[in-house]
Amino acid sequence: MSKKSSSLKVRLFALAALWNGLALGFSLVALSLLFERHTERQVTADLIRQGEALVAGISLDATGKPVIAQTLYDPRFSRPASGLYWFVSGTQGNSRSRSLWDGSWPALTLVRPKTWESTTTKGPFEPVMLRVARTIRLDANGPDLLIELGQDHAVITEARQDFARELALFLVLLWLVLTLASVVQVTQGLKPLTGLRARLTGLKVDSKARLDLGEHPQEVAPLIQAINALADARSGDMAKARDRARDLAHALKTPLTALKMQVDDLGDANSQTGLQESLSVLSIAVQAELARAQLAPDARGTCLLRPVIERLVRMVGRTPAGAGKRFEIEVGEDCLVPQTEDSAFEVLGALLDNATRHATRLIRVRARDEGGGLMVSVEDDGPGLSQDQSRTALERGVRLDEAIGTQGLGLAITRDLIAASGGTLALEASDLGGLAVRLWWAQLPA
Repeated sequence: MSKKSSSLKVRLFALAALWNGLALGFSLVALSLLFERHTERQVTADLIRQGEALVAGISLDATGKPVIAQTLYDPRFSRPASGLYWFVSGTQGNSRSRSLWDGSWPALTLVRPKTWESTTTKGPFEPVMLRVARTIRLDANGPDLLIELGQDHAVITEARQDFARELALFLVLLWLVLTLASVVQVTQGLKPLTGLRARLTGLKVDSKARLDLGEHPQEVAPLIQAINALADARSGDMAKARDRARDLAHALKTPLTALKMQVDDLGDANSQTGLQESLSVLSIAVQAELARAQLAPDARGTCLLRPVIERLVRMVGRTPAGAGKRFEIEVGEDCLVPQTEDSAFEVLGALLDNATRHATRLIRVRARDEGGGLMVSVEDDGPGLSQDQSRTALERGVRLDEAIGTQGLGLAITRDLIAASGGTLALEASDLGGLAVRLWWAQLPA
């Protein structure tokens, strides 16, 4: 399916244009027919008026033939084949207008009407003629006279066609106006869906967020309920997955500890070393998954950065690797990071632990605004990483501990947690001479 055909807005535009066009087309036909009927009534009324004037001038000669003593005012009655005629017939003969000339007057289909009646028949020179007729008596004992007048129907047809052409131009303009109004109406009507899309983006950022039925039109209430139900199901599935991961990590942690104790009792030093290395790898994997499961990476929050750094520095400073090292903290008192406090402890604890183990004398933690976002860096003056090592570690899409050895566990967990909070992690060279791990979030926490 093409992108255009799958667009609800385009479909509504097309349907509005189609139905507006059909409605206006039907209006064109209906109004044209109504105009024709109205014109026929007007022409019929005019023929009756002229017929009444004709009756006023009728008399009978000595033989009883009807004679018209007064000529009607319309000059078309005097012009041959003009399209306007009168015809008076009686038992003793008939009289006709000069416009009939040598044309034959069609027989009347009406049965000698006593009042003015109209019909359409073939004309003396025309395919269709509008005709009115009635019978009169000049006196009570006189003969019946049939008074008939007719006009070419082509005049009415041409008037209808002229009216239809002008009306069609107006209706085309009206169609354009109505279609434009439909575009505005559809655009305004779909605005709530735009707001719904923005709220869905919020659901992606915060798994605990839900759509509020009161903020949206009732027509989309079933959709909102379905989305909320889906979000609840997703949140429940993720919670169950974290619980299973945590339970598995806890279940493996105790047997691994027991195995390590049993390995220590082995007499063979080579076997002992090999088993200890294997168990260490397994223990590291279990600890990493346990940390991820406990910290719920999809949860969002903020915390003050400096108190977290200060507590971690006091803790790391008491370790053998941190003894004798100097820590520089360049973090503002009100600096916020877009992470929960537990997650920030895990992230920065891993980075400070790695920096302490590889630094010669100095570790520096800095936070500053950069590019409209927040940059946090942990640097050391140790040996650092070469460009090839950094590029390989980041481009392979694997755990960093596979690329750079013992330093990789903390960086692997940190990378996952930073990505879960919407940030990025980069490895660069520090101006202290060692490694700089830079964490960057595109927006400053509110």
